Amino acid sequence: MESISNEGMCRCCASEGTFKDFLTTYHWMGEEEIYADMLRDCFAITLYTSDDVNNGGICEVCITQLRNACNFKRQVQQTEEQFKKRVQNSVLKSSVIKLEMAGVDDGEHSDTNLSDEFSVTEFEVPIKEEKVEEKPKKRQAAKPSTSRAKKAKTEDGEPSAKRRQPDGKAKTKGETVKRLTKLTKRIVKSENEVEIPKGRQGSIELSRHLINVREILTWSNATPIRSHTDIGYLCCYCDDYYQEPADLKQHTLENHEGINNSSFTKRRDLNAFYVKVDITGLQCRLCDDDIESIDHLIVHLKDVHKKRLFTDIKNHLIAFKFETETLQCFVCSTKFNRFKGLLEHMNLHCRNFICNVCDAGFVNRKRLFVHQEKHKTGIFQCEVCSEEFSTLPKKKLHIKSIHKPVKFRNKCGYCNETFKDYHQKLKHLTVVHQVEQNAYKCDACDRIYRSRKSFRVHIQRDHLLQRPHHCTECDKNFYSGSALKCHMLKHTGVREFQCDVCLKSYGRKSTLRDHMRIHSDDRRFKCEHCGQAFVQKCSWRGHMRAKHGEEV
Repeated sequence: MESISNEGMCRCCASEGTFKDFLTTYHWMGEEEIYADMLRDCFAITLYTSDDVNNGGICEVCITQLRNACNFKRQVQQTEEQFKKRVQNSVLKSSVIKLEMAGVDDGEHSDTNLSDEFSVTEFEVPIKEEKVEEKPKKRQAAKPSTSRAKKAKTEDGEPSAKRRQPDGKAKTKGETVKRLTKLTKRIVKSENEVEIPKGRQGSIELSRHLINVREILTWSNATPIRSHTDIGYLCCYCDDYYQEPADLKQHTLENHEGINNSSFTKRRDLNAFYVKVDITGLQCRLCDDDIESIDHLIVHLKDVHKKRLFTDIKNHLIAFKFETETLQCFVCSTKFNRFKGLLEHMNLHCRNFICNVCDAGFVNRKRLFVHQEKHKTGIFQCEVCSEEFSTLPKKKLHIKSIHKPVKFRNKCGYCNETFKDYHQKLKHLTVVHQVEQNAYKCDACDRIYRSRKSFRVHIQRDHLLQRPHHCTECDKNFYSGSALKCHMLKHTGVREFQCDVCLKSYGRKSTLRDHMRIHSDDRRFKCEHCGQAFVQKCSWRGHMRAKHGEEV
């Protein structure tokens, strides 16, 4: 829905201006928002409306605070459910301990309570365990075996007195109870853990994913993308790269097919498996039907053409459509300047694995694990310089930017030259390799920025009106800490920058720098009419107003 603005008062902070209507549906990060409903659901506040007067609206600052409040409420509710499950698990664990104590007290005289033919081995739960890799053993000839029903009986039909282990020794009752306790403890897992498929089960699921990818790439014009770097989009099958995704798609369709020798078949870890797919102009090769998405294509191939596809597994494909000049999400139309930002955004639409803290979604388990590190707080100390950080990602960023050798940072994709910072690398790409850098255009005011940082500052400061730094002496707020520090000079009166020539003192270094031009007779402001020059801009303006009648 198009943006509807109301002039008047913000109904949340009483500021005056032109704001969004709180009864209209808006879209943010792929989700619908009605701010009046969010206020009612989060705070039980119903805003009064009237048909006779302007009902006002809600400003961007209050919208941001309202989103944060709703997210926090959702986080508390999810945490409460998690705590209840943990309490239930604790009760189950305590009952297991009581069972173990009862088994130890009864010893071998508990035959009436737990008979051998009701041995735990008859009811083992097939839980996958992480095992140390062993060298492959030679296959041995299979030994004669009896059916499962006959194992619990002897040849004369009577129940066996002891269950025989592979080494020929019989299990005692104490060992049986201990094994039951161990199995139960493995089943009762923490709610924070995510179960990782191991061994054969994980290999089977990965094989099914590869079969799905093979069928999709064989029977449609969808093409895979290995990655995107400074040099462009890389082919999944060879070392060719292209600046435009359309050129890569054409190359792949003409030179490669299936999944043989592709880069994603070399990743044998299901937890990290995913494939980036270009579905621009998606069509079925069997009937030339236009298909909207990967999910629709899977259903189409399976139901209409009877192809072998697995629909009982999660889809690990991230789809992209390059139909516009700028990078854009084909699901929610959000625009991006870099492919990396679009790739991270697609996690919102590929919610295979959900974070139980903030409800963020991810395409595979590995991405979820990396994200969950942000929620683990504590003291994380750098092993090199002993500096401490509140989260693990902050520590890793510190090590990468401060201690990591320069030769491994900011490497040019064309000539492998390295640079100390990212901006030097961008300048090198523009000057040496004539790579045109993306400009960051603001959709609200049409301003254009060359760096992502300056564009982000503009959005937060000028449009979202973020003012996180507050003055303790007055009611003024500021976007940056440096602006607050500069403002505090009005309250403290500190003048720590002194001129070495005339000994005058100033509160700001920039003011001292301007003052020093007086002593060096730096007259950089010159009148265009009479040629008179001035040291300070204010003197030049006064001259232009008094002598020439111009306001500048």
